[in-house]
Amino acid sequence: MVIIRGIHRISDWLDKIGAYLCLVMLAAMVIITGLQIVCRVFFTALTWSEEAARYLLIWSTFIGASCVYKHGGHISVTVVQGLLPGVGKKLVQILVHILCCSFFALMIGFGFIYVGKQGGQLSPAMRIPMSYLYAAIPVGGILMFWHALDAVLQTLLQKEQPTEKEVETA
Repeated sequence: MVIIRGIHRISDWLDKIGAYLCLVMLAAMVIITGLQIVCRVFFTALTWSEEAARYLLIWSTFIGASCVYKHGGHISVTVVQGLLPGVGKKLVQILVHILCCSFFALMIGFGFIYVGKQGGQLSPAMRIPMSYLYAAIPVGGILMFWHALDAVLQTLLQKEQPTEKEVETA
């Protein structure tokens, strides 16, 4: 139980950090884009602003996806879950999270491969290693894997809710 509580606390902590980072990155994108517009109209266009905004968008997408997964905000088809009784519904939820864990594990593995392949390449305008950009893939995968693992454990610990029929007969 201590390990499960620890995993849940870390998941909550990662979610808060991720939400804060997304807020900072989105604010930076707005500021950089606004600065680019002002500079283009009144001065000389910035050579790095479009690239910086794009890279911030990529990072905020992967980190934001982990926050959305944590809160169950991704689009899902729940028709089968709705038709099943308590235990069946719980099993389907666990299966879905385990399948997601599998996908996130692949995402982490291939993400690290991409980071390794792009290590020597530099971005055109800012001249930063492209591996920093591609690192968003495994980092987002690790965050989502952790949240999916937490979701599996929390679903397993969840007490079953009585159905309407069980409530009426009691």
